[in-house]
Amino acid sequence: MSNKNPIIAIINFNNSDNETHCGIDPKQWDDVNLSHYKLKDDIEEYITFAKINTIYELFDIINVVVNPTDKHVVNIEDLYYTSDYVYQGIFKCVAKDVNDSYESIVKESNKLATQMLGERHMVDGNMILIKRSIINNDFDYADVTSEDITDILRNQFLHKAVIIKPDNTIEEQSYIYSPLEINFGQSHIDNVRYHEFKFIDYRLFFHIDTKAEQNKINRIASIIYGTKIYGNVLVSLSDNSDSSPLNLDMTNNLIKMLGTIIAYTKSTNTEVDRKRYSRKLDIVNKDIEDYNPEVHKDFCHNNFPEITLCPNFFQIVKGEYNRLKNEINFNTFDETSIINSSVLNDII
Repeated sequence: MSNKNPIIAIINFNNSDNETHCGIDPKQWDDVNLSHYKLKDDIEEYITFAKINTIYELFDIINVVVNPTDKHVVNIEDLYYTSDYVYQGIFKCVAKDVNDSYESIVKESNKLATQMLGERHMVDGNMILIKRSIINNDFDYADVTSEDITDILRNQFLHKAVIIKPDNTIEEQSYIYSPLEINFGQSHIDNVRYHEFKFIDYRLFFHIDTKAEQNKINRIASIIYGTKIYGNVLVSLSDNSDSSPLNLDMTNNLIKMLGTIIAYTKSTNTEVDRKRYSRKLDIVNKDIEDYNPEVHKDFCHNNFPEITLCPNFFQIVKGEYNRLKNEINFNTFDETSIINSSVLNDII
């Protein structure tokens, strides 16, 4: 059943004449200034929340808040996702055939909303943010919170990678532009090489030290990659975009889940069945009925808007790990059967 009165967020356009704006200044892109508390304090005045009782109220809010005109295109974007939720932005952009200069479009854009979209679109005016559950095929609305918004913002600027060590410990570290901002105990930055490993069409980057001492194998990294690796290994994650890959968080928990799944698929010579987690395509009840408050007491979203990022990488990994965790034990895998004899550190 849908959330009876879900809460949405409105990212308000509020750029002023003195060039101050509601976006996050690039000079503040660091772990301290991108903390949840600091971000919440910085953006609080630009965010409003609204409770909606019916899908008709949402349509009215879109009409008033987004306020599209003939020179605009209204977009609905799946802008952020986790294993349990997808966040969708509803906003307008200046149409391509409008004669506004790029500089004026940038100047007049909603900087905060544009940043939340990873600058894939220049948002003109306000943006509406909604949150949907993807743990089943109902895609019900959930309440948007301030923490959700700061999570989305942090993800645009600050990312996590993990350092896997030969003693089987895993350590999380943060970076902004490149994982190589992280010192993972390599002998020298000139000796670092990275190797791409694709899984479910996403990219794991294994950063290794070509001069690492080859006296103790890095078991976890070797099992996942399928090749012997020595020394500390820095692993980062990005999506499958060819033009501008989006950095995503690689966490301690995620690498452990991936380790179990990949070890299993290698040992059984199988692949993850993504169809197991795909949504139903026979979506029904897409037509909006005449509203009757005596009948429609719950928030029935009629699958509006459509969701495109489903199933997503994190959802598949979590689902597959939960399916396997009671069947297999990562520590029981025989390395000789899933790790080949070559050494990744020797590949220059």
